[in-house]
Amino acid sequence: MVSAKAYYNQIRGERDEWRYAMPQECMNCGSRDMLEIHEMERKSHASGRWGHTCNYLLLCQVCHADDFAAMPHERQLAVKLVRDAEHFDLESWLRIRDAELRAPERVTLADIARHLRFV
Repeated sequence: MVSAKAYYNQIRGERDEWRYAMPQECMNCGSRDMLEIHEMERKSHASGRWGHTCNYLLLCQVCHADDFAAMPHERQLAVKLVRDAEHFDLESWLRIRDAELRAPERVTLADIARHLRFV
C-alpha cells in the first residue's frame, strides 16, 4: 500500500492540471477568492483511490467549509455535472469508494437529476 503522501505526490500533477484548466471561480457561488479543491468522496473513505478528476469540485473556502461539508453526494454530483460535465463520470466516481462496484445504484442519475434545479 502506498502512503497517503506518496499517493498525493503521484496524482498531484493531474490534480493541479485539472484545477488550473477550470474557470477560476467557485463552482457553487462563483466567488474567485481562496479557491481549493474539494473531493466529493473523502480521502478517508477511498484511501489510495480518491485522486480522480471525476471526484473534484473547485470551491471557495466558505462553500467548502459550510455548504459542502454535509451536502449529499447526489447534490455535489449535480454541481459536477453542470459545472464540469467534461469530467463527470458517475461509474468511475462510484468505483472510487467501491472498486468492484458492488453497489452500482448507491447514487443514480435519477438521484442526481432531482438536484439539478438547485444548481
